Amino acid sequence: MKKVIIILSVFIGIAVGSATPVKYQTVNKIDSVYICQSKSAYAYHRYECRGLQRCTHSILKIPKASAIKLGYKACKICYR
Repeated sequence: MKKVIIILSVFIGIAVGSATPVKYQTVNKIDSVYICQSKSAYAYHRYECRGLQRCTHSILKIPKASAIKLGYKACKICYR
């Protein structure tokens, strides 16, 4: 169920992002985070995080607000 929600939120984000002004898209790129699609994953990360590099599942780039709504918390390594 979590995978379906994540995939839908990514598709909705792409559809909304293409219809918005360029200024909004720039802000949205800065506000993106990465999540590991593992059952045990609980945190969102920055791209360069070593915690994200440990992920053996697929990695998704999603808006930070979506990650929070899905129950993810800030990574303790890259969001100190």
